[in-house]
Amino acid sequence: MVTVDIILQLAAILFVIVFGILGNLFIVIINFQEFRRTGTLQPSERIVSCIAVSNILAVIVLATWFIIFLLDLCTYLGPYIYKVTDFLIVFITKAGYWFTAWLCFFYCVKIVKVNWRIFMKLKQGISLLVSFLLFATVLCSFGVAYPVTYVIRTLNTTSIVGECKDYYIIGHEFMMGYIVFLSVIASLLPLALMLLSSLGIVFFLLKHSKNMTKTSNASSGPRTEGPTAVVKMLISLIVLYIVSVISILVTNHVATIIESDMVVIIASSSSIFSAGSSVILIVGTVKLRQAFLKIFCSAGQCCNK
Repeated sequence: MVTVDIILQLAAILFVIVFGILGNLFIVIINFQEFRRTGTLQPSERIVSCIAVSNILAVIVLATWFIIFLLDLCTYLGPYIYKVTDFLIVFITKAGYWFTAWLCFFYCVKIVKVNWRIFMKLKQGISLLVSFLLFATVLCSFGVAYPVTYVIRTLNTTSIVGECKDYYIIGHEFMMGYIVFLSVIASLLPLALMLLSSLGIVFFLLKHSKNMTKTSNASSGPRTEGPTAVVKMLISLIVLYIVSVISILVTNHVATIIESDMVVIIASSSSIFSAGSSVILIVGTVKLRQAFLKIFCSAGQCCNK
């Protein structure tokens, strides 16, 4: 039976999802227009586009899942519906996490200047490397997500509430091992790459600023303001990512949380990350921010400066 609490919960989640779709769709449209105009996209634009597309797909699948889950529609849609939705959620969201990590890695390679041979080779071949990493991420995420279909039990569609709400095989022999594997490969490793890349940029900028001060030059200017803005954007993405991942990891490993609450928390965290990352990318990317302000101002909502 649909209650007021379920309706309010569904409305709140769908609001976040619609917000996420609009924000990420804006990013995709702007970058697509750039591609049509120039015939190519910069590596950072390719990564951001992949993040936006993965976010759009993720929130669409999450919206479908929330409707099925909260309204107990699995009885009408068949016993394998959760195998499809949960596989897609894991596949798309984990790919999105790695895309975010590659964005941090890309900016680290581009901004940090060291005389290491491997770093110099990375700078020279970064465009080709980015294309390879994005393609490899999709393939690896598919492989990592596929085992989730084996820990979802076949539902008895004659039972509405119980079967639709608790559909994981809690006692499955490799479920705990799979959760740990998924947490490390698809959550903690991207976080480690994000932190290392961002810290590398921060340390380089601090060293650069100190050198500029010693030579009696201005420590801020166009050359440092750009990287500083990038650092702020990356740190914001990392904070949002950490909040989302911690809630997911804690939920996965706290045995006292019942399954129906567990999956709702995980799906809600993924929805918030998808929506929040689009805002951060728009605000932190000059081209996207300018395009947004142009549209906003053309509608007469801001004052000329």
